[in-house]
Amino acid sequence: MTEQTEQFRGRSDQYNEQPQEAVVLVHGLWMKKWTWASYRRFLSKQGYKVYSFGYKTTKQPFELSTMQLTAFVNSRTESTVHLVVHSMGGILTMRALPKINKPGKLLMLGSPVNGSKVAKKLEKMGWHKGLLKHATEPLTVGITNPESDRPVMMIAGTSPYGMGRFIERHMGVSDGTVAVDETEADWINYHQTIHSNHFGLLRNKQAKQMTLEFLQSV
Repeated sequence: MTEQTEQFRGRSDQYNEQPQEAVVLVHGLWMKKWTWASYRRFLSKQGYKVYSFGYKTTKQPFELSTMQLTAFVNSRTESTVHLVVHSMGGILTMRALPKINKPGKLLMLGSPVNGSKVAKKLEKMGWHKGLLKHATEPLTVGITNPESDRPVMMIAGTSPYGMGRFIERHMGVSDGTVAVDETEADWINYHQTIHSNHFGLLRNKQAKQMTLEFLQSV
């Protein structure tokens, strides 16, 4: 076998070892891509190619963010692209799904798909103009016409320690920002609750393990 053949074989083996499943992480309101650091390390160690999608959560039209996410996911080279999303990132993703052509699963962490009580209270007080801006409509309305042909799982938190409870005191069981009943819908295939607050979901060991088991399930 020639040296050139050996080099070609080495490149071929390396290509074959590339992961064919990817995960796109989508953050929520006021957050940045770095908020997924713990999840990114965890999923990368499991063999997934992990991408983080970033967008301007309040400073650009939500429809533009939807189009950007669609283009980002569809341009991945992997054959299967799972979506792991947090909070408002779940609403963004659900609205983008009809135009996403990559198969995969959708795992949501504390996404207020029925609309956010906290956001509605901010709108009622008039604070949304400075705090939510373009995020007002998606957060107060949520998902009204779900279109998804992929398995969907929601993980919601029940540790009520967050700024949201100081804005809206009648949240019921919540993660301190999003109420559990805001995360429940009949189009969600699997729904689980864990003891975590809203931002703790991004680094919670139990949430990460549930995510992995869901992505690996047949």
